[in-house]
Formats: sequence, structure tokens, C-alpha cells
Amino acid sequence: MAMVCPAGTERAFWRAMKVTSKCRKMPEYSHFLYLNNFYLNARFTNVSLPDDFEKLLSTMRSREISVSILLQNLSQLKALFEKTWESIVGNCDEFLYLGGNEQSTHEYVSKLIGKETIDTNTYGRSRGRSGSYSTNYQTSARELLMPDEVRRLDNRYAIVFIRGERPVVDDKYDIMKHPNLALSADGGGKTYLHGEDTRSVASFRKTSADEKTAQEIPAQDRDFLIFTEEEMDEMILKKTEELKLESEKQKKPGT
Repeated sequence: MAMVCPAGTERAFWRAMKVTSKCRKMPEYSHFLYLNNFYLNARFTNVSLPDDFEKLLSTMRSREISVSILLQNLSQLKALFEKTWESIVGNCDEFLYLGGNEQSTHEYVSKLIGKETIDTNTYGRSRGRSGSYSTNYQTSARELLMPDEVRRLDNRYAIVFIRGERPVVDDKYDIMKHPNLALSADGGGKTYLHGEDTRSVASFRKTSADEKTAQEIPAQDRDFLIFTEEEMDEMILKKTEELKLESEKQKKPGT
């Protein structure tokens, strides 16, 4: 399940992620959250993050939660997490470099790619009555891509780093060739309206009508309850604890 966090709702999202993480710790209750949760964060440096984000990142994988962090360059990450930025990158199994113009990022990518062994030949010659000629052969190491070569990387290519695999320089995917392009506005489809409600069965609106003159609307067969995000979090945790106690009672002999 992929989730894109709307602007202005980041704190509520991270609260939901913490509730999800707590429920994931108890396998017998994992049926509450049986879907894999994927968070695409394209505004990582401009939103409110939890203080212990680097700790969450190292444990959320075991709770079936994953996140993709999108950055313009590594200096943005260093500005947010001055002492722990390397642990955040280290907890990510995949690193995708799409290009950029920031020096420290070029140097970091160059080191990630690694080095190659090259043979160097040196020729020397001296003239005169006792002239001589010499040739030296030596082996040295060189980065596969120097920082300046990383900067000059063709915009058609991307560099992919996957844990346990060699770096890969591959073509970027052209989204205009996606098979579902026809479903988007670029392909002639219906324009996507973020936040549009297409599934609600009821809605309400508060107006400034006078209570004395307001007309009474007959109640329908359905009953609806409205909860805040904090109330939903509390209800989920309470239900989880109740199921945990019930499960422990069933495991005890003679019950």
C-alpha cells in the first residue's frame, strides 16, 4: 500500500506510523495492519519530522513500513541531521542518484562507486654522450567515476546502488511511455484532484443558521460517529491491549 502524505498533515501521518509500529510489534495482532505501508516523502526537508526519525527508520522495516526519501542533495540531509545523517543513508538499502550540482554529493557518489586498478607506464629519456632511455610500469588505483565525472553525467542516466550488488548506471525511465499514461491528464485522462472524496456515504457542514429557526432533519437508518485522529489512535491501542490480554488468558491452562 503506497501512501502520499498531503501537505500540512505530516505530524498526523507520523503519529499514525507510530501507532502502526506499536501494533506491528505484536504478531498475533498484525491482522489489524496486514498491508505493507510505503511512504513517499517528496518534501522531506520542508516538513515536520519526529525527533527520533533515525531510530524509527532503523526499526520500521520489521513492521512492514518503508519510506522513500527524496532530496535535492546530501547537504540538505546534513543540515537536518548534522551528526546522524550517515546512519540515515546507511539504513537505506537502495540509493538512487539522478543528477545534481552539489560538490559533496558528487564526492559521496564517487566514493560509493568504488575504485578500479589501472596500469601506468612512465617513459624517461636523457640525451647526451651517455644518453639513456627507461620505462617504468606500475599499478595504481583510480575512482571509477571522479567527482567531476559524476557532475558531468549525462542527464539520460541514473546511478543505482543496491545493498550487496555492484553499482549500476542505467537509463532513466521515461514516464511518458508508462502503460497507464492514458489514465492521467498528460495522456488525455481525467485530471486528478487531490483530496477529492469519492467513497464517503455521508457528510456534514456547519453553518451559521439560527438554532431557533433551523429545521429538524429526520434521522436516517444509519448512525455515524465522528472521531478525531487522537481518539482513533487511542482506540486502536486500547483494542490491541484488550486482544493481548484475551490471548494471554486463552494460553493459560484451565481457562
